[in-house]
Amino acid sequence: MKKYTLVLLSALLLSGCATMQEAYYIDEEFGQLSQASWDMMIAYPDYRYADRDTEGIDGITAEEIMSVYNQTFAEKPTKTDVIEFGIKE
Repeated sequence: MKKYTLVLLSALLLSGCATMQEAYYIDEEFGQLSQASWDMMIAYPDYRYADRDTEGIDGITAEEIMSVYNQTFAEKPTKTDVIEFGIKE
């Protein structure tokens, strides 16, 4: 009985090693295939905005606006009670 168990365990271990080699090649191409599928999701990769320049505000104005925007996150939030029972302290 011990011999059969030993043979079965060794067969399972060797079969696991055989599939590891196959998984290596699948994992190697996974990044390339996921990037290809991501590229296929883009409807017009070079068509719609290829001949246009970027539009917007200049960098100096944008810098001032972004500093004001970032300073709003520096303020500590005030504590508010959601449920009030009318009890005064």
